[in-house]
Amino acid sequence: MKRFLKYSLPGFLVLSIFVACEKEYESIDVIDDRTVQEYIKQNNLTVQEYNGTKVYYQILVPGSGTDLKYSDQIPAIVTMRSLDGKYVSQDTFNMGNRYYNFLGYYNPEPLRVGVKEVLKKPNGTIRMIIPSRLAFGRNGSGSIPGNASLDVTVRVLETSKLPEYDDFTIRKYMESKSLTGFSKSTNGVYYKIAQPGTGSPISVDSTIVANYTGKLMNGVIFDRANPGAEATFGLKSLVKGWQEVIPLIKQGGSVRMIIPSTLGYGKEGNSSIPPFSCLDFEVNVTDVK
Repeated sequence: MKRFLKYSLPGFLVLSIFVACEKEYESIDVIDDRTVQEYIKQNNLTVQEYNGTKVYYQILVPGSGTDLKYSDQIPAIVTMRSLDGKYVSQDTFNMGNRYYNFLGYYNPEPLRVGVKEVLKKPNGTIRMIIPSRLAFGRNGSGSIPGNASLDVTVRVLETSKLPEYDDFTIRKYMESKSLTGFSKSTNGVYYKIAQPGTGSPISVDSTIVANYTGKLMNGVIFDRANPGAEATFGLKSLVKGWQEVIPLIKQGGSVRMIIPSTLGYGKEGNSSIPPFSCLDFEVNVTDVK
């Protein structure tokens, strides 16, 4: 027995010291819940928890119309920030903030659940506070860091009302830029002819040579052809907004046109243009073929 104790006691002491020195770490659930509650309190938010999930919701603008389904393709504007402020994505004209997809594909899961089960209808806006473990987890997603709890706002539009939304967006844009003297075409393009041109007339069947600049509503240039490096287009191959306005000038003419998404790249956009984006073009036609 004495020999056993002689060798066992040091091992017991080492184990005791190891256990005493071992640090107890908080679980991500505890950290998330504390972070969320502190954020809600600091920002005086009036939110409600959804079905005991630790996800909190607030309807900012009630929706209207038909109840949403996961199988619906919906246009939505999503802004997002981490609760610690290290990640912010709030440019409503940016590619990363505009979506047109099936509601069932929207991520993270609490976002689509909140839209369908709480907001329920389009034409409304909902705010959600989502703990990191129910958002993008410890790995994050893209530029969203890992373990980031999120403050998300989703504005759900109705596809049939996109022309109205486009017109409102263009008018607000023109007001913010102090743009005046524009006319409005039958189909909703706002345009201002700087030079009518004196050369050959232009029709939808024309091929034109032009320098131009195309911008999003946030000022980001998505396409351009500089003077001296003009582009050649068959007008029929271009978006409907160009087909409607460019024939109003002649060779040598220039025009600025602000095109609604319905006459641009539509609900889905393309690789450089976000979904349902209105576009600001300045065009100078140098030749007509």
